[in-house]
Amino acid sequence: MRRRVLVGAVGAVVCALLTACGGLSTSSTVRPGLEVGSAPENEVKVEANPVAPGSTPVQVVNGFIRAAAASDDQYQVARSFLGPRQASSWRPDNSVVVFTSSDQVEIKATGPDTVTAVVTATARIDGDGRYHELPDNTTMQASFGVGKLDGEWRITQLPEGFGSWLSSADLERLYDPFRIYFLSAVERQLVPDIRWFPLGTGLATRLARALLAGVPAYLNGAVRTDVPAGTRLAVDAVTIDSGIARVDLSTKGLGSDPERRQNLAAQFYNTVTQAPGVDRVALELEGADLQVPGAPREIDSLASLGFGARPDPTGRPLLRTGTSLTVIDKDQLSDPDRRPASQRSDDLPTLQLGWAFPALSAAGNELAAVSGDRQQLSRWRGREQVQVIGPGSLLTQPTYDRLAVLWFSGVTGGRTAMWAINTAGDSADTQRPVTVKASWLTGRRIVAQKVSPDGQRLAVVSTDPQGKSPRLQVAGIQREASGVPASLAEPLTLAPSLSLMRDVVWVDETELAVLGRKTSAQVVRPWFVPLGGPISAGPELAGAQAITTVNGERGLVATTDQHQVLLRAGNRWQRIGAATDLIVPAGALP
Repeated sequence: MRRRVLVGAVGAVVCALLTACGGLSTSSTVRPGLEVGSAPENEVKVEANPVAPGSTPVQVVNGFIRAAAASDDQYQVARSFLGPRQASSWRPDNSVVVFTSSDQVEIKATGPDTVTAVVTATARIDGDGRYHELPDNTTMQASFGVGKLDGEWRITQLPEGFGSWLSSADLERLYDPFRIYFLSAVERQLVPDIRWFPLGTGLATRLARALLAGVPAYLNGAVRTDVPAGTRLAVDAVTIDSGIARVDLSTKGLGSDPERRQNLAAQFYNTVTQAPGVDRVALELEGADLQVPGAPREIDSLASLGFGARPDPTGRPLLRTGTSLTVIDKDQLSDPDRRPASQRSDDLPTLQLGWAFPALSAAGNELAAVSGDRQQLSRWRGREQVQVIGPGSLLTQPTYDRLAVLWFSGVTGGRTAMWAINTAGDSADTQRPVTVKASWLTGRRIVAQKVSPDGQRLAVVSTDPQGKSPRLQVAGIQREASGVPASLAEPLTLAPSLSLMRDVVWVDETELAVLGRKTSAQVVRPWFVPLGGPISAGPELAGAQAITTVNGERGLVATTDQHQVLLRAGNRWQRIGAATDLIVPAGALP
């Protein structure tokens, strides 16, 4: 999650220069931001120039696009370029197109009453606040109808759904990503979804409304909300006073179940307190206090609602050197003098060289790997090999989740399949692999899959049958009552600009690292991919084949085609002795 830094003094001016055929205005007035110590809305205030008398149609459209990137909460300057009907109906956040600061916006007259703007876009934010990265070289076009009102040109017709066009610098200044919290379907934990909203007046209201809108499609069945269907704000805004956000709800479905009321309160507390200056939430039901058992009237913590921290995995990372496995603390990895000598533990198996791509359970008591020909999967408990199966070919690296389920994929009968094994079962029947349904993987070949730390989302890298057209997709896991996965929700697709993807790992609850590249001329490197937001590049590493982490972005560990294990050290990589694999327990959080 990006964190804002308050700019002190009347410092630098953030102003993306948009050039166009008609010359997009770049002059603006800079005002100081909030006083140091107050809640920041954005760092630099930028005022746009209002529409000038005698402006041409191209100048009017130029000015409108630029004014939509100003810091005016109500966008009154931008609305001055519009006709009365358009000024009242225009929603700046309805759809936001994002482009890099160096790109040019081309604006020209394409008819006596039409002006067209064209830009090479990098992303789009939809009306729900969902950030969609776009493939490279995506062109966006918008045609505006113009007409004379009282002798002056104004925009009299907006493109359908048009919101605003922002440079990446303007987006950085005006918007931030926020987490909307839902409840895990299998345990009492919160699961975040990422949305982008404009800063300033009304942010707490936007956050509350996003929560009221319900579970997003890609998380269907994996999470739930204890906000009753049909619930709305009783008044049109969340009010904030002395750090307290008052959320007044109108609903007919709120029962008296204590835990469900606590869950509802937890969702609102964690979501709304992201608004600057808010540290407590008071819930009301049509003007009256909403009683939440065990919690104060002004909720100030999740602990008061019965929520505890998610337990960390009890297992510790393993270093593999040849056939030997060694337990190691993650803080020993970057310090060669503290690393233990490679010696086998009596509690660990001898992992013969024919077994590759090992994975470790959250408890650290079970290990899995696939054969070198990718036709078999084996499991070990302690030193004992407890299962060997061959359900298909082209088996992927297995991965455990925090609920003791082992995931892997492959090809059987010419079709892609994804399997899950309940390793907590106490019989051979309960431990047989079951097929996880995901219709959106039809015709794809799975390269890698990793379960999120909360156990409710699966990241999948896949290609077409020829190994091309890679996709990174995240979908909610729909489980049976036993915890065994049954199917995946419809996915959220991320990072379409990457042309090669080899592996993926969760670096925190809302961000992935993908081993890949954008063009064939580039060296493979990790790319950091948030669940909504611009992707960024890590240090390149030629020959990198697999990736994991012991500490978020900073603690990335890569395995190369030369069977070397390297730990990220800033913008370079440091080899970890003679190790050939690093195996991190499932569900580890940085």
